[in-house]
Amino acid sequence: MNRFYIDKMVVSGAGHKDSIIDFHPGLNLIIGPSNTGKSLVTDCIDYVFGFTPKPDHPSKIVDNNNGYEKIALHLRTNAGTVILERKLGDSKITVSGTDTTIEHDTYSTSNSAKKSINTVFLQLLGINEPHKILSSESGNTQTLTWRSILHLFFMRQADIARESSALKAPGSFGKTASPAALLYLLTGQDADNLEKPENPEVSKAKRKALTDYIRDKAERSSKRREELEQILSDTGTPNLQDALNKIQEEIAALQKELDAASTESKRLMSQIYEQNGKLSECNTVVHNFSVLRKQYQSDIRRLGFIVDGKISVSGLSTKKHCPFCDSEMKSVANPQYIAASAVELDKIKRHLSELEEAQNDIEKQRKIVIDAISSLEQQKKEVDTLISEKLNPQLAVFKDQLEGHLMLMRFAGELEAVRQNETQYKSELFEKETEEVPENPKYNIFSYYDYDIVHGFEEKLVEILSASKVGGATTARLNMTNFDIEIGGLSKAVSMGGGFCGILNTITTLAMSSYLIEKDRNAPGFFAADSPLTQLSEADYIEQRNTIKMNFIQYLINHASERQVIIIEQKKRMPFIPQENSENNIHVIEFSGNKASGRYGFLNDVYNQEDR
Repeated sequence: MNRFYIDKMVVSGAGHKDSIIDFHPGLNLIIGPSNTGKSLVTDCIDYVFGFTPKPDHPSKIVDNNNGYEKIALHLRTNAGTVILERKLGDSKITVSGTDTTIEHDTYSTSNSAKKSINTVFLQLLGINEPHKILSSESGNTQTLTWRSILHLFFMRQADIARESSALKAPGSFGKTASPAALLYLLTGQDADNLEKPENPEVSKAKRKALTDYIRDKAERSSKRREELEQILSDTGTPNLQDALNKIQEEIAALQKELDAASTESKRLMSQIYEQNGKLSECNTVVHNFSVLRKQYQSDIRRLGFIVDGKISVSGLSTKKHCPFCDSEMKSVANPQYIAASAVELDKIKRHLSELEEAQNDIEKQRKIVIDAISSLEQQKKEVDTLISEKLNPQLAVFKDQLEGHLMLMRFAGELEAVRQNETQYKSELFEKETEEVPENPKYNIFSYYDYDIVHGFEEKLVEILSASKVGGATTARLNMTNFDIEIGGLSKAVSMGGGFCGILNTITTLAMSSYLIEKDRNAPGFFAADSPLTQLSEADYIEQRNTIKMNFIQYLINHASERQVIIIEQKKRMPFIPQENSENNIHVIEFSGNKASGRYGFLNDVYNQEDR
């Protein structure tokens, strides 16, 4: 996209040394005291930009030229330089330079002239064909001109603090032309691209269809309201919330009882498990005693048989023979093992008697455990029956009641919403039925703006306002009714006070011109503002590092490499004076107002009355 910035301005005249201002691509600060020609710099630039003085809007350089005769403005483009020269009091501008894409010739400041300087400036922006933009609601058009968009990039001191929108051109361009010109810059849409307002007959048909739709919605809402009112009336519950609270309390109490019963059931089950363990131990002991008893009985029979048998054969003689010679041997009786067997038999009988006593004891203990288990099982059965046959059914009933009341509550909420909708639909129906249908269609230029485009500008605006520490910056938006910014829902003059209009207007146009460049739309590569801080007076208690002035200038310094910005301001209004720094694109031009020190002012050999 074509961009150009201001390289140099030369004001010359017979008997005067040329007065030259060199501008750099980055941030250019022109500072000094009053009456040193600071605003005359913008006046001279504006004059070369095609300004035509009028009785109610004069030109300082024309009316008080101090013998100077001509202004030359050197522009830097992508293809070289363009030099614009205009004599004071003349309506012709001569164009020359090294940029061969621009025709070198003499042009008129009149837009209707065959050779109009307007075409040169538009070509510098990359607009090579004439475009018509909307100029009124009735559909009238006018030619897109350089002067109709210049206010977005070049702010004179007389216009910077106005309370009207900075996005609209000052003067008599009307409320449609400026937004239409900006719409073209943002989107490329001119008058030929805009949809024409609807035919009145189509509008009437759409209005009737919308009216019928709203009437149908109103009737449906009325019918549903009656149904809900009947449902709620049939319940006979005057206060649903109280009934709901009571049921919730009953459910909470029942749930508490149910939890206690469940806890008791678990406790009883645990005790049953414990008693079953003891019963298992008793059964094991009884089994072991039974086995031991059988063993004792077997031993008694065996020993009794031995003793009884020995007694029976004690009178019988027995013969034994030698295994070697087969001679008869005498058998000698040994009564000791009989006695021992008898003793062992008595001992086992005593153990058996003791075992019988132990068996009786363990049987008694086993019975106690069985009785305890039976009792615990009965208690658990009663608790489980309470839970399953009483508490759970009661809880289910209460839950059903709760769900029923919640449904009624939802119906009540729906009824309230339906009543509101019914009222809203009836209100809209009234408005549509009483709405005046215009016979002559009108163009509303703002209806052609897309919010995505506006939102992109708003984001850039919030970025600069936030960096400048403007209160309520994040709430800033573009109000399409007056085509001006508002902060916190209030217009700029109301939200911040009239003294803030200058800085807010500067930030607004700076944000819009930056946004155009970011979108790669038609815009010059410079931005100039005369005295944006002059009317801004901040509270003494605010530390300087937190002031809007300080942070706005710091924002410009931080973004100096992005494009050319020219700020003209009184030195005493500056929060600080940046240092000249070519690496960081900072250029400071200071007028001293002192003949003995530095550069006195803009024009050479021109001094204030007291210094002559």
